[in-house]
Order: sequence, then C-alpha cells, then structure tokens
Amino acid sequence: MIHLDGRLPGSWRSASMGAMETTDLYFLPDGRGWSRYESISKALDIGRFRWHCTDARLLVLRYTWRVHGAWAPDVDGFAVVHDSRPDDELIETGYRVAPDRSPMSGVAETALLLDQDVDFETTFYRGPGAVTPADDPSAAVLPYQPVPRPAPPRRTP
Repeated sequence: MIHLDGRLPGSWRSASMGAMETTDLYFLPDGRGWSRYESISKALDIGRFRWHCTDARLLVLRYTWRVHGAWAPDVDGFAVVHDSRPDDELIETGYRVAPDRSPMSGVAETALLLDQDVDFETTFYRGPGAVTPADDPSAAVLPYQPVPRPAPPRRTP
C-alpha cells in the first residue's frame, strides 16, 4: 500500500560540520517536495520530486524537475540559473525516523536515516517549522501549479 508518512513533512538538514557542501530535504504534506544541494563554490541544485512511502518501509522519490545554478549571497535563491529541465530520476530507499546523535550539537535529535544517498547524504536532522512551495528557491524559476481541489461530492437522488 502507498501512503504519506506524517512524520516526514517539513525540512530536514544534512549534518555538515566543516563540510563544503550541504544537502537538505523538504517534504510537503501533499506528496510534493524538493532536495537542495549547495556548495561553497556557490553551486545550487534544486530537485523537485513527488514522494510517498510503501508498506515495505520504502521512501520513494520520483524527481520531476531539476534547476541548477549559483546561489545568491544576499537572498535565499538563485543569483543565476544555468539549467532548468525535466527530470525522471527514481530513488527507492529504506528509511526510518529515529533519534540520532547530531555531530553538530552532540545531542540526540530526530533524524531521517536513509539506506541510499540523496544528493550525497543519508542522514538528515529535523529542521525548524513547516515549509510551503514558496520556500523552494526554484519556485521563482518555475512556479508551482496549485494543488487541484477535490471535486464536490455527488448528490445521490
């Protein structure tokens, strides 16, 4: 059976400590999301995906769009876009949400632990607050379409 694990929506940050790259994952409650990879060289790569989980405890990420460019030093977004294109990468990975000692704080934090790398990382720690499509830096390049509203229920005679 396919479902959306209610523990995943929100932001998840990689545990970069002195690293020159970071990866973050963002899950929206409606099954959309994105990964964000950035480096000290100013590379910024956003990969949009659709996500769901299976009864076999697999997290499935189906990438749909990729935007690559350079991040802007004064805003949370792109200074320049080098490439924006459809993507169809599929990642199926085992996952669990559990306490894990963060190398950044040294204390146990809620972690998303993956069996397979997503943008070079397998361990992500819960970030602050909820996220919306407007938080995605690629939304300025390719705006999100509104989520279709369900049809009204049919009246039975």
